Amino acid sequence: MHIGLIGASGRLGTLVCENLVQQKLTFTKIAREDLQNIPSFMQLLQHVSESMIILDISLPVGTENICNIINNLEEKNLKQIKGLVIGTTGHNDRQKQLLLSTSQKIPICMVSNFSKGVYLFEEILKAKTSQGLTVTELARALGFDMAMTEIHHTLKKDAPSGTAITLAEAGKIPAKQISSVRVGKVVGDHSIHLSADSESLEIKHTAHARKLFAEGAIELCKNIYTQAPKPGFLRKEDFFIS
Repeated sequence: MHIGLIGASGRLGTLVCENLVQQKLTFTKIAREDLQNIPSFMQLLQHVSESMIILDISLPVGTENICNIINNLEEKNLKQIKGLVIGTTGHNDRQKQLLLSTSQKIPICMVSNFSKGVYLFEEILKAKTSQGLTVTELARALGFDMAMTEIHHTLKKDAPSGTAITLAEAGKIPAKQISSVRVGKVVGDHSIHLSADSESLEIKHTAHARKLFAEGAIELCKNIYTQAPKPGFLRKEDFFIS
């Protein structure tokens, strides 16, 4: 497996590169200039002898650029790309439509957070209880109100975070019930608050080190590469476990 990495110069990208070196995995840094046109990208592909899975952890414009490239590749070159894993969030409607068309050519997996703990958090919210209701449905039936708080470092641009939006969707929590805080160097805290008249509960996930996202991203790429799914939008739930 060879990983083509978009966003290698970012904070997460730097950690992904370090982890790839530690695991002795081959990879290529795909720079902004490589995505400007087909000839530039083809020149990069010619230096990669094996099949590639692309990991995009850049910005929405980076996702747009790689999708435009993929949609214009010839079939023989397209076969070299086994999938596109996207950890970027904040795509607009036009970019989402572009992703949809690109998924007809290669498998695409969009992940708002590469943490296994966040994945488990989401599954807890959607899990069925003995009543046949999901955890969040049961909470509301028991009279609990629900809200979310998410805290990240001051350099994080989007608010609420993609992870908060994903968890809120799992718990059917409206956007107005999400509070975002940007402070210090916090890696990432996500909490669901359940409150009734005389009692309250809190479900919380805390990321202690940014490297967990790098490790999770690489493992997800490995799983998708190994399982070799057909083109289309992939459910991330199918690839967190190898």
